[in-house]
Amino acid sequence: MAEIRYLKHKEIDQMRWDRAIDKAYNGLVYPYAFFLNAMAGERWDALVMDDYKAVFPLVWNSKYGMKYLYQPFFCQQLGLFSETRISEMMLQQFIDRIPSKFRYWNFHLNYENTYFSPQIRFVNRTSYTVDLDCPYTDLYDRYNADARKNLARAVIHGYSCEKHIKTDLVADCFFNAYGQHYPQGTDLRQKIVACAEAAISLNKGFSRAVYGPDGTLWCAGFFFHSNGRIHYAMAAPTDAGKKLGATHVLIDEVIKEFSGTKTVFDFEGSDIGSVAYFYAKFGSVPRHYLQIIRNRLPWWCRFLKA
Repeated sequence: MAEIRYLKHKEIDQMRWDRAIDKAYNGLVYPYAFFLNAMAGERWDALVMDDYKAVFPLVWNSKYGMKYLYQPFFCQQLGLFSETRISEMMLQQFIDRIPSKFRYWNFHLNYENTYFSPQIRFVNRTSYTVDLDCPYTDLYDRYNADARKNLARAVIHGYSCEKHIKTDLVADCFFNAYGQHYPQGTDLRQKIVACAEAAISLNKGFSRAVYGPDGTLWCAGFFFHSNGRIHYAMAAPTDAGKKLGATHVLIDEVIKEFSGTKTVFDFEGSDIGSVAYFYAKFGSVPRHYLQIIRNRLPWWCRFLKA
């Protein structure tokens, strides 16, 4: 029987860990050490099978002296990653090895993790993806009428798309537009900028921006790019860009750039109807993954949330 060990953060060999994600058939950008270090600091431990053949990150925090597992912002999926196909029994073995000191769980598994237990609450989450392994003209034909209308309007006005945009500019654009939805404010901004810059240095991410004909910024975005997948991680239009549907242009430019490659464009959501409708405009299809919640807090504080 395979040995599954619990390792505290300082015991994890991060080079071997990253090689395990490289080799995993279901590898994603989120479990790489650079990502977890940026978004969780040293507060991530792990379950490791044998010689790092399968790994399961445990991102934790503490409140009122009790430790809990949670999902960091900008990190859609974690769970079990493995060189070999993951069975429900294999996943069960890892779940069973989560230390009891983590009294509350609220985290996400990944696309390849199928699991059920009557002791755990499950929430079905949805993402939307587009396979880019065909010519751009074929991909464009799958866009709906509204997406095409917005793209045509931008072409009439004229625009340019630029690469290698500073991540600070992307973060400014994003948090100006959506910062009210992120309670951690400045601290979270610093974390995602550090994460994005680390990704760029490792060739696992890139930035793009769309400008109007007069040089006005319309939209900026950062995308993780790893394990054959592009993640729509952080993007937003400016006030000027909103009027012209500039986010459509940003997404279309990236789809066009990587069309005809064995790459998946992952919108990273959403369960919000209006956002899901926006992603569906580009011919995307839904993919599902699980959020798991378990509350083993003492009876007198079960109302406390992570």
